[in-house]
Amino acid sequence: MQPNALALMASLLTEAKSYLLVASMAVAACGNAAGIEVDTQSTRSDALRNHETHKWFASWGAAHGVRLTTPSVSGQSVRMIIRPTTSGNRLRVKLENTMGKEKVVFSDVFVGVVADGASLVPGTNERLTFDHRPSVTLFPGDGVYSDDLSFQVDAFKRLAVSINVAYATDISVHRLGLAKGYMGPGALAANEGADGFGPIPEDATKDQGNIPFYWLAGLDVRTPEPVDGSIVVFGDSIADGVCSTQEGTKRAGADDLYHRWTDILAERLALLPNDEDKATNPKAVAVESVAGGALLIQLTGPAGLDRVDRDVLDRSGMSHVILALGTNDVALQQFTSAQVISGLQQVIDRVHAKGVKIVGTTIIPRPGPAWNARKESDRDAINNWIRNTANFDGVIDFAELLKGPLVVRNGALVEDIKPGFGCGDNIHPNPAGYRLMGEFVDVSLFTSPGKINAHDGDTHNHAVPEDNNPDDYTNY
Repeated sequence: MQPNALALMASLLTEAKSYLLVASMAVAACGNAAGIEVDTQSTRSDALRNHETHKWFASWGAAHGVRLTTPSVSGQSVRMIIRPTTSGNRLRVKLENTMGKEKVVFSDVFVGVVADGASLVPGTNERLTFDHRPSVTLFPGDGVYSDDLSFQVDAFKRLAVSINVAYATDISVHRLGLAKGYMGPGALAANEGADGFGPIPEDATKDQGNIPFYWLAGLDVRTPEPVDGSIVVFGDSIADGVCSTQEGTKRAGADDLYHRWTDILAERLALLPNDEDKATNPKAVAVESVAGGALLIQLTGPAGLDRVDRDVLDRSGMSHVILALGTNDVALQQFTSAQVISGLQQVIDRVHAKGVKIVGTTIIPRPGPAWNARKESDRDAINNWIRNTANFDGVIDFAELLKGPLVVRNGALVEDIKPGFGCGDNIHPNPAGYRLMGEFVDVSLFTSPGKINAHDGDTHNHAVPEDNNPDDYTNY
């Protein structure tokens, strides 16, 4: 069956149920016992997703930026833990082989409610299918959504996505998972118990939360609740949460803390009252950020400009984007501030072309030993453009929030991170700093209708609280 025929079937779904039944039988006839070879532009799941975007919301996300060749996962099972940001009664999962160089074959995929560790709540582990088949094959660069599944999802109640991996020579991952994951030999995905599962090993630097998500990229939730869109956070390590579980090189607590500023924002948005005009309805949050990522160049993962379509514009139910990129481009000192500004403007234009609002964030101080006058000047120029010129639909001034005293770096005066709110690497906030950021964001940027002109005073999150005590932000 040709891809355009599959897309047509999905577009006519609501008009002819009998036609859908015939089409589904035809799709099944084209499958094979080893698994369906998926072209992500032509699957019925993707067509259905595009046809009904307004009914679905991206409730969790993880952008892929790293390819791993170890550990070996062929013939193993992986169980990854995610936390949705909105409730609903149907779900679908996105798997990706974005960074892989070889095909991967999954024989079974399940989703269930987490009880504790790798254990699931009895009776909740349900099979996911892909074009009505339990197995799916992804070639390099492919991504696929599962068929939608009737499943009760509760906001912030953790779910486990379990995969039986039939064949893989490498792994496409989101590195900074910040949540324990599990793996074990054999086909364990259907099991609700933890027997046979051990921890997924940390990747790269230890004790920084680098617990990868293998192949898992997104969770969409369909909800009868008055949710009014998804906010996609498109950023780097500060949006991804480096240091949100630690102080310097010392782990601040257990994994699964959900202390990123985006987590705090999601929790605040979920508490908003329902409103018939949708001005203050809750919103979902999907974080599509890559630690070590840049806007203009490939560092960890593709350049931001190269992943806008997959990681931002493809997300379901999107109402707003938060753009939080640029610090690594400045740090490289390979680009002028004008080039970074041009790249940011491209993202703004592409998001606006989809009819979606976009909120900018300023670049926080970065007083590391390699920082210098040129880098500080570029950061200032970009921040001034974000605050005063860019056609964002709102601005979150994290730079002003976390501004500390001036310090000398390489003969130049540069801003330090506010004392007590940096993790010691001169780049990232600590847990208290992330909470300060999450509580600082003005939720009316995402709830009040009609905020279009970024130069209006009420679209800027400029009101910085005074005399912050870090101890007030460390008790979670």
